[in-house]
Amino acid sequence: MNGTRNLQFWVWGVPLTILFLRCIFQGFLFPWELSGDEAQYWDWSRHPSLSYYTKGPGVTWLMTLTTSIFGETIFGIRVGNFLCHAIAGVAVGSIAMQLSGHNKKTVLTTVIGYQCLLGYQIGGSLMTVDMMMVAGWSVATWATIQACQNARQGASVKSPLWIMGAALGISFLAKYTALLAASGLATALWFQRDVLFKAPGFKRGLQGSLIFLSLGMLPILLWNAQRGWPTVEHLLGHLHVPGGDSGTTSWFEYDPLWTLQYLGQVLGLAGPILGWVLLRGALWAGTDKTCEDKTASILLWSALPLLVFYLLVSLKGPTEGNWSVGAYAPLLPLGAYWIQKKSAKIMKMAFCLLIGLRGALTGALLLSLMGVAPTINPWLESQGLKPLPVHRVSGHQAFADQLDLLMKKENLSNAPVICDYYDKTALLSYYLPGRPTVFCGSVVLGSRPSAYDDFPETRFPAPQFAGIEVILVGADQSAWELALQPENLISLGSLQQRNRQRWIFRAQLRSTEEDRP
Repeated sequence: MNGTRNLQFWVWGVPLTILFLRCIFQGFLFPWELSGDEAQYWDWSRHPSLSYYTKGPGVTWLMTLTTSIFGETIFGIRVGNFLCHAIAGVAVGSIAMQLSGHNKKTVLTTVIGYQCLLGYQIGGSLMTVDMMMVAGWSVATWATIQACQNARQGASVKSPLWIMGAALGISFLAKYTALLAASGLATALWFQRDVLFKAPGFKRGLQGSLIFLSLGMLPILLWNAQRGWPTVEHLLGHLHVPGGDSGTTSWFEYDPLWTLQYLGQVLGLAGPILGWVLLRGALWAGTDKTCEDKTASILLWSALPLLVFYLLVSLKGPTEGNWSVGAYAPLLPLGAYWIQKKSAKIMKMAFCLLIGLRGALTGALLLSLMGVAPTINPWLESQGLKPLPVHRVSGHQAFADQLDLLMKKENLSNAPVICDYYDKTALLSYYLPGRPTVFCGSVVLGSRPSAYDDFPETRFPAPQFAGIEVILVGADQSAWELALQPENLISLGSLQQRNRQRWIFRAQLRSTEEDRP
């Protein structure tokens, strides 16, 4: 009993300690400015909806809750994500206890290893959809294992199945990749149906699980059904198949570098050594005849559909690094178990030391990034090395301030601002004085739609712009002239953002909407 309590202390204590440090360092001492995606989700929260063009409403709803408590500050926007990172950490540590039978070394390796996962260190620092999805995915995986263990012990499976369905529903509200988790966990349950079907509470548990999952999917389905399924079109675009919003790729255009890049992303975003450990643990659980643990098979099924699906996607086009992060949580306990039970003593020490050292350095750097970057970057550049990429989360306030001064100089302080891309639109919406409505001109410039084209308040072009002067940000003169054919277009020079020059223009749009191209 004391041993279990001690493990619970570590399972809960480490994630909560990191949560506290994130709140202090990244929330107050060394806050990062918002990234483009974070600003976009914040801007979405000003337009409440059942769902949005590219993502579900989960992160926006969570942000609405936290900003109502802490205000529309950096901390208020991100604290929900800090909490999701902690919830996932507790769930993954609890899974390690289930897998190993409360083996101390395996549990501690998992708990510490979770904090060393590079993708989660970065994802836990920014308010994106990934950590909310991972939190729900991890809790659902824990609940699935608990249901199976309860069934083998003759205990009720109702509550664990309800938790599984609710967690998957929450995960789906954040990111549609959660459906791959649902398919994997459903498969794992099917393979253990001989004991589950006979377990107390199975029928009501299954019904409740499906209801909770359906409730998570319902807002997104209703929103899409009202609009002709634009999210499906967007997702098909990511898959490079007909019907998508981003063009198609023929099978004959396959580039092997796409698949190599995907495999590199899977290993690299975990942290290369830790990525290898996760892969090795999965291979052990899937191929070693000595591994007959039902818990290990559930963890494999939780991760496998996602990894295979995006491997197939890499045959059609390039993938993005964060697409695979959902698989890390269920694979981590397997990797930790393999290190402690199956690797040689010298390798065990080497893996733990290297992973812990890299994780500690990366974690410390992320917590204090804005404090140390001004000192480290000049030195890195003097040595011919790449500086820390802080441009994604810094300089946006200065960019907005310079644009505001330029607008005042031109006596256009109240002129509508129109940007060429969604991230500039969102960042200026947050950082310009008074947080005005900023418009996105990406569609008229030939790019794919964004959520800004769906909100009536931000749709561009629209009748209210006819015959008025506006500020154009981002694209060059020829692009704006071709897209808008304004009555006049005057360059105001350029401003720097993200280490790039952004062109600024004042333009008199056509006097009637019918005259627009």
